[in-house]
Amino acid sequence: MLCFSTLLTIILGLLLAAESSVDEPGQRLVERRYRGLKFGATNQDYVLFKPRMEPVQESYSLCGWVKKILSGYNKFWFAYGTSGSVEEIRPTDNGYLLTFSTSVDMSSKVTDQLGTWRHVCLTWSLTTRAASVYYDGLLLGSGTTPSGRKVGVDGYVVLGNEFSSYGGNFKYPFGGELFKVNLFDKELSAAEVKEMADGGLCSEVEEKYGRSRYLKWEDMLLEEKSGNVTEIDVGCTPEPKEEDGEEENNSTEDCECEQGNGTTFSQWDLLRGEKFFNRTVSVELVTELKQAWEILGDFEGATVTERFISHFK
Repeated sequence: MLCFSTLLTIILGLLLAAESSVDEPGQRLVERRYRGLKFGATNQDYVLFKPRMEPVQESYSLCGWVKKILSGYNKFWFAYGTSGSVEEIRPTDNGYLLTFSTSVDMSSKVTDQLGTWRHVCLTWSLTTRAASVYYDGLLLGSGTTPSGRKVGVDGYVVLGNEFSSYGGNFKYPFGGELFKVNLFDKELSAAEVKEMADGGLCSEVEEKYGRSRYLKWEDMLLEEKSGNVTEIDVGCTPEPKEEDGEEENNSTEDCECEQGNGTTFSQWDLLRGEKFFNRTVSVELVTELKQAWEILGDFEGATVTERFISHFK
């Protein structure tokens, strides 16, 4: 029988193939998470979504690759605002950061390089109270946030713009390109930021942070796009996996999956559950399966028993 993890791999692989796209006929197929986003220059061009933000209440690092295309200032590539404050996290593409109404203006230290990918990282924690701005792995400067101030949790994230009211009233379009924008639930050190920048556009350095990479680029790509926002090929491809001389065997001979009474059953039966049955196979469905599976990591060392399983029902 195919085990659950193998099942997820198969379904996810099929979905990734379906979700991959080509910029022009004849161009190479690119796995979706290796694609960037290009934004138009109007207030209608953005990606808006509302994530859970509890994990970043006391520390965060917002890092990504930013390509400035339009000259000038007030080109916001990311913004997060809540019902109490629309200025939780708001960086521009020229070294300016507004967080908790604390202004960290490093624009005088950033030379505009239109059409060039720049690695930008913004870090903060409740403990240090330092809101820091990094460009291409170098710390440009920091500002001090109010004592005891935490990130609000009921807000919206917008890519490619900013909003002047709660989740709306967009005013300052980015008009550039983004790639591998990730929000971490920790304050990255200067060495960690430099490693990420030095790795280059196509590295996978951020992958090593696991769950600390809280809002992932590949998940942001799945959010609804408004206006003129398109996926683009940035020229990166996944590293080929090393051959170990053995092909993966997904035959039914490799996995003896049994219920507690010893009766063999198929792990495909999982899809008969009320939560998944009669639903269309989609990225969202696979994401739900993966999230449920990853929860088990919090119980490492526990024994799987009927009581253990009932804990999740």
